[in-house]
Amino acid sequence: MRLSILLSFIAFSLVSYSQLGLGGQNGRKNMPLVDFGGRYKMSGWLFEPGFTWNSCRLFNPEEEYEDQMIKVNPRGKLGAYFGMGRYTIFYQGGNIFNYLDYSVAYKMLRGKEKITGAIEREGKYSHNYLLGNFNINNVIQFSDKMFLQNSIGANLDWRFLKRQSHDGPNADKRPSAIVANLHYKFGIGFKINERFFIIPAIETPILNIYNFEKFKSTWGIFNSRYRPLIFSVRFAWLRPVGRGDCPPVYASPDDKKAQENFQMR
Repeated sequence: MRLSILLSFIAFSLVSYSQLGLGGQNGRKNMPLVDFGGRYKMSGWLFEPGFTWNSCRLFNPEEEYEDQMIKVNPRGKLGAYFGMGRYTIFYQGGNIFNYLDYSVAYKMLRGKEKITGAIEREGKYSHNYLLGNFNINNVIQFSDKMFLQNSIGANLDWRFLKRQSHDGPNADKRPSAIVANLHYKFGIGFKINERFFIIPAIETPILNIYNFEKFKSTWGIFNSRYRPLIFSVRFAWLRPVGRGDCPPVYASPDDKKAQENFQMR
């Protein structure tokens, strides 16, 4: 999957915003996604199980290596992913961005490479990371119980375990043990009931910060570059305000009414 597909996601989301950000489908006002009337806390826990896939180029042209013609054939493989963290909804639901989240996670990036032609070689790899995530999220509601979510964030990864083998050229080439990226995340959310939300999403880097590689966002290993993709399902829920919790503070009756009637867009 190339960066152009990612940009298509973003363009689609912006179009959706212009179409759906003015009161919902057919001008009908949707029911609010979140009750801002003081019954629920505006922060809580989230969990994100999922899987990874290292996407790579579809076509593998012949190239010259030491005066011989070869083909380098990269392939991605499935890997595991799991994250857990917390979210905080901005005051009155925010404006452009509606909430933030931060989490710790585990991810596995796996793949293989086969060289054919004058040289026949192959290799494979499995890299395991612990990472920290931070995201700011825009929510676009388009029905009573469904919404789009666009997220921009950053991640800092630490590789604690690697397995790789290759008997061809560039066998030792691999990413550094510390990796930092800016990333984009696109999801479609479902409000299951008044308190519980499920958000399937796809995430990919949009810029390598460390190691910085001339504005690249792909992941280089052996003789190939891969685009890491994270497919996850976010589970998040609102927590009721308890007896010992402070009630919400309103600046005025109009402010209270605005909070109670607020709808994420």
